[in-house]
Amino acid sequence: MIKVILIDDEKHAIVTLQHMIEKFDDVEILATTQKSTEAKELIEKHKPDLVFLDIEMPFMNGFEVLEQFADINFKVIFTTAYNQYAIKALRVNALDYLMKPVDKDELREALDKFVNNELFTTHEQLQQVSQFSSGKIQDTLALSTQEGLHFVKVDDIMYLEASGCYTYIIMNDGVKHLVSKNLAIFEDVLKGNSLFFRPHKSHVVKKRAVSATSGSENYPYAYVNGEKGLPASATVDGATVIYTYTD
Repeated sequence: MIKVILIDDEKHAIVTLQHMIEKFDDVEILATTQKSTEAKELIEKHKPDLVFLDIEMPFMNGFEVLEQFADINFKVIFTTAYNQYAIKALRVNALDYLMKPVDKDELREALDKFVNNELFTTHEQLQQVSQFSSGKIQDTLALSTQEGLHFVKVDDIMYLEASGCYTYIIMNDGVKHLVSKNLAIFEDVLKGNSLFFRPHKSHVVKKRAVSATSGSENYPYAYVNGEKGLPASATVDGATVIYTYTD
């Protein structure tokens, strides 16, 4: 039996989620609260296996609630509506979440991930908190690959390469990480980072990694660290910027 607590400042959100969960025989709701200030006490009292935690709440947001705990012995699934918290960053980093209004199939999938021990640990999720509470990406990305969870520094990324619905993240040391998210998601997340630009639909490149350019005006190429030639395209915004970063 999965023992859960629901924390959300909106009563209708709790009621909706409660009605969905009550249809599952393997889940027991221990308690609910609309007050973020009561969350810590409630969790310590009932000791749940899993907490459904709203991100945006008065007084304390969901991340601040978790930061109160010295030791965390429960898993967390964040719930959120589309708001100022960067949903694009949620999609690429180590956070398990459900979008409101919660879909029953996605809820069941999230519960199954818990049963199969596939949810990120709460500690791993907390390592990503600053990216959302600050409203911008910081210096670390969490990459979920077949080998496990890898925390990489953005500055250590040389370039990103699209591969269908997947993306290869190539590091400065040549290590490649294959992530099951498309390049557009990473481009969106890195948009506020001046280190990167997108010279071609298939690549996002670190500017200072471009060591040279060659090719014709119609078919330009950029050489990253003097090795791999990456195509550039005049049809992509900023393609001509590639000629600025050749030192």
